[in-house]
Amino acid sequence: MQTIRPRLRAARILAAAVLLGAGLMAVPAATPSSARGATGPLPDCRLDDILTIPRGYDDWQHTLVDWIFTVGKSYVPPDLVSLSRAGVTGGGQVRKVALNDLKAMAAAARAHGTPLGSVSSYRSYQTQVSLFNMYAKGYGFDAAILFSARPGHSEHQLGLAIDFAAAGTSTFVSGTDRTGRWLATNGWKYGWLLSYPEGKQKVVCLNYEPWHYRYYGRELAAKIHASGLTTREYLWQNFTAVDPTTGQPLATPTPVPSPTDLASPGSSGDVPTDSPLESASPSPGVSAGETPVPSSPAGTLFGLDPPALVAGLLLVLAVVGLIASVGLRRRRPGSGYRR
Repeated sequence: MQTIRPRLRAARILAAAVLLGAGLMAVPAATPSSARGATGPLPDCRLDDILTIPRGYDDWQHTLVDWIFTVGKSYVPPDLVSLSRAGVTGGGQVRKVALNDLKAMAAAARAHGTPLGSVSSYRSYQTQVSLFNMYAKGYGFDAAILFSARPGHSEHQLGLAIDFAAAGTSTFVSGTDRTGRWLATNGWKYGWLLSYPEGKQKVVCLNYEPWHYRYYGRELAAKIHASGLTTREYLWQNFTAVDPTTGQPLATPTPVPSPTDLASPGSSGDVPTDSPLESASPSPGVSAGETPVPSSPAGTLFGLDPPALVAGLLLVLAVVGLIASVGLRRRRPGSGYRR
């Protein structure tokens, strides 16, 4: 019995150390956050020309344009198709990524007795130059910037925005007519959200426009709708990755794309480059629009996770203790240990 008990006790110590080590090794190591977005409060409405990030054609859901951020002169969506293919009257074009949901929304609106038309959809940079200059000349610059985006700052240039009308007319819908009410209630279900809500001018910078909707895809639109935030607030908090003062890219990790983030057929991930601020250089070794990837996961030491290191040390200590215990038993006179 005397020879068995020390071995049994040592075995129990070793088993406990192994279990504890296994438990620690099961604890996940700290990893970098996959959230991507700006830090700090939403910038106040001020006029600037900072190149927005992200702005690639495949970043269509996440690209923020407003009084501050621009996509520049060369941004031309690669997959524009006619609105008539979606059953919307009035002519114009929209990106193909929005076509199926626009077609479904137009069919639902038609079934409700409020068929959809368009006053304006995709507008090129040069078209926006002419339009804004006309408004500035007619109403004055300070008034024009409250209802018309400066060139490069318009959601229409993204190929994702439509100024809706009732089918067969060229008059914007309102917040009180049947078509406008239907859109306000149901647009988000098909991926379309109001960009400039009533009472939010200080947040979104432009006046209330019950006719102006932008496409985000159903999944993201549902999240934005549920958040209660304006689209400008949501994009800033979750996706915008550029300093609003310096124009420098923010060093934030890029999240794994969801299925709705993937490139659409015929689209390109190229990034327009002829913005006035294109010369702004990012952090060393990082191209504009890209984000650095850490060489090893955060929270590691010598390439190993801390829990794994602790577990290994415990196992080593347990083995050393077992050997020491056996050695002492061998040297103790009259211990009954048989050599």
